[in-house]
Amino acid sequence: MVRFIVRRVIISVFVLLAISLCVYLIFYSSTVDPARVICGRPCQPERLTQIHQLMDIDKPAFAQWLDFVKGLFVGRTFGTGPSAMICSAPCLGYSFDLRQSVTSLIVARLPITASIAVGGAVLALFAGMASGILAARHRNRLPDHLVRGSSLVLLATPTYLLGLIAILVFGFWLNMVPVSGYVPFGESPVEWLWHLVLPWCVIAALSGSSYARYARNQMLDELGAEHLLALRATGASPRTVGRTARRGVWVPIITLFGLDLAGLLGGAVFTERVFGMHGIGDLLIDGVGRHDLGVVVGTALFGAALIIAANLVVDIAYGFIDPRVRRG
Repeated sequence: MVRFIVRRVIISVFVLLAISLCVYLIFYSSTVDPARVICGRPCQPERLTQIHQLMDIDKPAFAQWLDFVKGLFVGRTFGTGPSAMICSAPCLGYSFDLRQSVTSLIVARLPITASIAVGGAVLALFAGMASGILAARHRNRLPDHLVRGSSLVLLATPTYLLGLIAILVFGFWLNMVPVSGYVPFGESPVEWLWHLVLPWCVIAALSGSSYARYARNQMLDELGAEHLLALRATGASPRTVGRTARRGVWVPIITLFGLDLAGLLGGAVFTERVFGMHGIGDLLIDGVGRHDLGVVVGTALFGAALIIAANLVVDIAYGFIDPRVRRG
């Protein structure tokens, strides 16, 4: 088992390095010169050269990427002398526009994104599982039609559209919940919860719809499996049969949940933007608008690292559950 874990960790590290190289080359090979954005207009050639040197982008793209990887482990220093800007490890880049390291910007906004992501993902998991199992237990009847129809509509609905509808209905027409802003948990747990109710419900509706459809199909497969047919033949109660079938549904759903949660932690972009919450997704959108490539690259790699970490955890968990995976 130790060899299996080490192999998966090494593979994950190489995948993350490959992704970082691709992301770095794509963004820093674009037509937008981050130094010229900072320099403004008019910009003297001497001043532009100085900014290139300060930002450490006066080298070939591959050499810049090597400096970036080195900064992840030992940190980086941009510039020299008293005006030097220090980016401590792990350094995901530096925002010269905001004059902060990308790592510190992500850490500052991570509680907001984590609050949105964890609450919304957990609510989506249980709502989707419950409705999917309900649909499977009432196959081709009214509950099944309602679950399949509503999930299909929600899957086709863009996040920002559902968020705006929720704000209009529950925020303005009914005046039930706040429509924007974030209150830290330390200031007021009640206000923290109250401001997150609507974003959680929007995420739960969108993500839960896919869980519901998957759980329904998986539950139908489990109910028709040979081991459950044998269990019925022994005279087991419908409650026992249902409980056994639900166990088989949870494993693949948890896999999807882990990947979705990692993706949301990397930045619930549209949800944060619609509800005026300045999390990692909002940081990414602002970075794109300002042509702040340091922020864009850093947040993109942070999201990729979370997804790779989630895959690693799932692989290791499967290795403990099924010995065949370790031998694969």
